[in-house]
Amino acid sequence: MLDNFKKISMVVGLAAMTAASPVLAQDTVRLRFASAFSPMSANNRVSVPAFIKAVEDASEGTLKIEHYPGGSLGKSPVQQLSMVENGITDIAEVVTAYTPGRFPELSVFELPFLADTNVEAGLAAYQMYDKGLVSDFDDLMLVGIIMTGPYALDATAPLANIDDLAGKRLRVAGPIQTEMASLLGATPVGNVPAPQIAENISRGLLEGSMMAPGNLYNFRIADAAKHHVWDLKLGSVAVIFPMRRDTYEKLPPKAKAAFDTYSGEWFTRVLGEGLDKQQDEAKAKIEADSEHTVYSWTDAQIEEARALLQPVVDEWNKPNDNGVNLYEEANAALEEVRAGN
Repeated sequence: MLDNFKKISMVVGLAAMTAASPVLAQDTVRLRFASAFSPMSANNRVSVPAFIKAVEDASEGTLKIEHYPGGSLGKSPVQQLSMVENGITDIAEVVTAYTPGRFPELSVFELPFLADTNVEAGLAAYQMYDKGLVSDFDDLMLVGIIMTGPYALDATAPLANIDDLAGKRLRVAGPIQTEMASLLGATPVGNVPAPQIAENISRGLLEGSMMAPGNLYNFRIADAAKHHVWDLKLGSVAVIFPMRRDTYEKLPPKAKAAFDTYSGEWFTRVLGEGLDKQQDEAKAKIEADSEHTVYSWTDAQIEEARALLQPVVDEWNKPNDNGVNLYEEANAALEEVRAGN
C-alpha cells in the first residue's frame, strides 16, 4: 500500500522538475481544484497532484486542472462545498462535519472502533456511495473521499485513564464526537475549525481535542497539546472531493473518460495511502519527542471506554427511515475491503 504511495510521490516529483510543459490545445477545458488546507498536507503535496497528473495525461490534452491549496480561492473550510455548488471552484476538499445535515449517512464512520486505517475507511465509504446508500449527491459527483482517522485524544494534561478526561474542554466536530466526549466525561466544545484548535488551546479556551494523529502537525496541535491517547480509535470524519455533475457531463469525451478511470476508487485509495503514511510519520515524530507523552491504555481501560461509548453505536445499529442499517452496511463494506486488500 505504502509502496504504491512512494511511487506516486516519485512521479509527482519528476513531473514538478520538468522544465517545459506541452502547449495546451485551444479547446482544452480548465478546471479549478480548491483546498482551504495547507499546501504541505499529504493531500495537497502528493495525492491531489498525483490525481491531477494522471487525469491530465489520460485526457490527451483536453483537460487542465489548476490546483489552489492553502485557501487561495477561499480560506474558510466551511464554505468549500458552497464554492463548488456556486461555481467558484470545480472541485474542493470538503469536510462534511462543517456542513451539518448534508451527507448524513457518511457520519456512520464517525462511530468508535469501526475502521483501523484511512484506506479501508475511505474505500468502504466509497463502496457505500457507489451502492446508492449516501444521499445528497443528485447534483454532485464524488471524485474521491477520505475518512480521516481514526481520531484520538490530545490534551494539555495527562490522559492516563478515563478519570483524567473528567470535565476537560475538548474540541469536537459534529454531533457524534460531541456525544462521545460527553460519554467519556469530558466537556465537548464545537464550532472551532481545525486551523484554530491550537490557538484556542494556547489561550486556555480548550484543554484538548479529538483529532486524527496525522493532522497534529498540520494544525500545530502538537505545539499546544503534549499528552496523547491513540488506543481508543474514536471514529473517522468524512472529507469529500465533490464536483458538480453538470460540470462532468460537459467535459470532452477524452477528459470524461480520464475522470472515469482515476476518480472514485483510484483517487480514494491514493488519498488514504497518503494519510496513513502521514499518520505513521506523525506518530513516530511525537513518540521520539521527549516533550510529548503517549499513554498506552490497558485492554481493561479500552473496554471500559468501549462500554461507555456503546450508546452512540446503538443509536446507529438499527434500520433508518429507509429501512437500511448503516452500521451493518459500513461493517460489511469494511470486511469486503479488508478481504480484497
